[in-house]
Amino acid sequence: MRVVFAASKEQKKMISDLIDHLYHSVFPLYFEEMEIDEFIRGEVLKTPGLQEEWLETANDAFQIIAALQVLISLLELNALPIDHSEYQRIFTRNKHILECFDISFPFTYYQFSVLHRPEMAFSLFSRAANEYLI
Repeated sequence: MRVVFAASKEQKKMISDLIDHLYHSVFPLYFEEMEIDEFIRGEVLKTPGLQEEWLETANDAFQIIAALQVLISLLELNALPIDHSEYQRIFTRNKHILECFDISFPFTYYQFSVLHRPEMAFSLFSRAANEYLI
């Protein structure tokens, strides 16, 4: 007999929040607004709604959360080295984890190591630093 724990609503929300963070804080460092908008239309990182049963166990949710957190940590580096084999291995492994759960992440390590442009951090998809009007 085997006992498994179902994924919780909080875990699904955390996955959704991490994907939102990628779109609003990480992708603007690498891509222009039109490209990010195209990713949304192409359902990059799209997951089923919170109400649907798309995660079978809590372990599945933890794997996805960890993969997203690792990818975010890598991509938020100021300069992702082009020929760093360990970073490439980590990137590829976590990308594969997402794809095992049918979460589309059609990027390569090389795309992010070449495209990083901090001056692009201000875009339609970037979150405001504060809520005050200037």
